[in-house]
Amino acid sequence: MLLGDPPNAKAHLMNVTSPLSSTSYQDVFEFANDIMVIHDMDTGEILEANRKACELYGYTIEELRGMSIGELTRNHPPFNTEIGLQQIWKARDSGESVIFEWVIRNALEKETPVEVSLKRITMNGIGRVIAMARDISERKEAHAVLKERERYYRKLIERSSDGIAIVSTNGAIQFVGPSINALLGVSARSLMGRSVYAFIDPEDVEDVRTALNGLNELKTNASVKLSYRVRHRNGEWKTHEAVCRNLLDDAAVRGLLINFRDVTERIAAEEKARLRALELSRISRISTTGEMATALAHELNQPFFAIVNFVAGCRRRICSGNYTNDELLRVLELTQNEAERAGRIINKVREFTCNRSFQRQVIDLRSLIEDIRSLIEIRARDHGVSVSYAFDDANCEVECDEVLIQQVVINLAVNGIEAMSSMPPDRRRLHIGIASGKSKHVQITVTDTGPGLPRVSPDHIFTSFFSTKNSGLGIGLSLCKSIVDTHEGHVWFTRPEGNSGACFHVMLPRSS
Repeated sequence: MLLGDPPNAKAHLMNVTSPLSSTSYQDVFEFANDIMVIHDMDTGEILEANRKACELYGYTIEELRGMSIGELTRNHPPFNTEIGLQQIWKARDSGESVIFEWVIRNALEKETPVEVSLKRITMNGIGRVIAMARDISERKEAHAVLKERERYYRKLIERSSDGIAIVSTNGAIQFVGPSINALLGVSARSLMGRSVYAFIDPEDVEDVRTALNGLNELKTNASVKLSYRVRHRNGEWKTHEAVCRNLLDDAAVRGLLINFRDVTERIAAEEKARLRALELSRISRISTTGEMATALAHELNQPFFAIVNFVAGCRRRICSGNYTNDELLRVLELTQNEAERAGRIINKVREFTCNRSFQRQVIDLRSLIEDIRSLIEIRARDHGVSVSYAFDDANCEVECDEVLIQQVVINLAVNGIEAMSSMPPDRRRLHIGIASGKSKHVQITVTDTGPGLPRVSPDHIFTSFFSTKNSGLGIGLSLCKSIVDTHEGHVWFTRPEGNSGACFHVMLPRSS
């Protein structure tokens, strides 16, 4: 691309106006790391070239002299003789530096991108144009890689079902990806500059604002997770989950980066599954209570029979006139006690089988088991099983749904009681323990002295429809695992060393 002159042009370099000596100019020209070529400012022909130009073009200096721009370039727009001459004339006429990119072609037809700087100079009283060029192949390759990477990430953003946005610290939208159209039914362009709070459910605005303000105060790359409702263009409310990252100090972003996705369907599916699980849990409790019907009837029969006897005795004494007020009060007190005992059993059964929503509260597991102790012991007496308890003195409070955790304990206890039906009466023992200690969890153990569980995978024990009973549905242990999982707990079983039976463990996170 660069041009030449008569054989003595090199000597004329010493005549360029400068305080430097001719020797210094010649050295700079000859040994410069950049391509340096002197052109005729009218025809563009090469008059002189340095060593670096000869290396890149693949010609000797004698071959380069007199060559035109078109012989040393790609020679089709925008890189040809005409355009090259226009750049030379521009430098000639303006007297200013002209900088542009060009593509040169060497003797072997290899093309090299260069950055060219043209400047008019005076040599021995004659105007020339000096061209200085630098190989920018690496820069071009890096730019191409960067451009391809940018194209790649743009495609990722365009095709992603998730949303991406950049907002300022006050919530103004600076950028939003095209997926917003699928997520909210609006165009990305229509949202630019608007506030994110204009689309968020008013009940969630303050939480989102607090989170973004807090993120603004944290260090770069800090992130927070958000969940909020946002209005779709069709008027429906959608639930979004988002991860927000502080990139205010990143020169390429200078904002809060938000990656978000629509989880409306997932939330609805989870709620549906939760309701089904609650219904299954209730059906299981009703089934368990039904299996205990005979024992419950026997248990209730005792206080009712006592009440009848006490009332009949009172009537006889009143009719005979042979009584004192103290005697009647004592009999009535005993009658009341038996009625309250029966009422407690009925209330406990009603609470256990009622249809209710999931309600978490801080509960002491010792009190929780004491409340269902009568139900367990009714079933145990019906099967000739003795029950023992061992409760830790340490803090045993957990945050849980009381009835659901009671169901877990009753299911495990009833399974153990029924498993011992084939054992000799003196070997039918059920033990329920609670241990806490210094652990962050509270552990419930239910141990029986039955024949034990079959040699199968521990995971298989807690799958649906696994049962060791001919009449069992196989949902008890699976339901126990499901309930414990929803409480961020863990349930497993062990085989007591040297003894028959099974020991089930339920571990729940302690509330404090």
